Amino acid sequence: MKDKYCLTTQISSRIFDFNTFEVEVDENLKISDFKVINQNSGNTIFEKGKSRKGIVNDYGHRFFELYYKNRKEYEIGHFITDNWVTNDYKLKLSEIDGKIFPEFIITGKNASYYDFCYKRFEYNKQGKLERISFLSFDKKVYNVEEMTE
Repeated sequence: MKDKYCLTTQISSRIFDFNTFEVEVDENLKISDFKVINQNSGNTIFEKGKSRKGIVNDYGHRFFELYYKNRKEYEIGHFITDNWVTNDYKLKLSEIDGKIFPEFIITGKNASYYDFCYKRFEYNKQGKLERISFLSFDKKVYNVEEMTE
């Protein structure tokens, strides 16, 4: 982004996606097992080890869905306070005791962790969704939603 008040910047940020999204995984994980969808646009922005364009530059919450082996593991989101500014996103993934753990890094002129959250989807041994845990930026659980039939 050059000058957020410049008309050219305002128009181009609505037409083109200047955001970047990068995924890094620990050596014990296969990067091709992961997929990321920008929930706001519905576009797959990372799949088969490659990043794609498709992040919408809108004011408000921006959410990303993380899938591992075709199962939703996390939703990660933050609040965008300016729809002209673009961000560079990096998602670092590790595995501990068979569970995926994300570290989400946002950089850019207006990078913001405002209203940041992780939503972790937890499954039983049969693969059925058991609970959704809501985590703060420092990954502390602040709410749990149990799934009932």
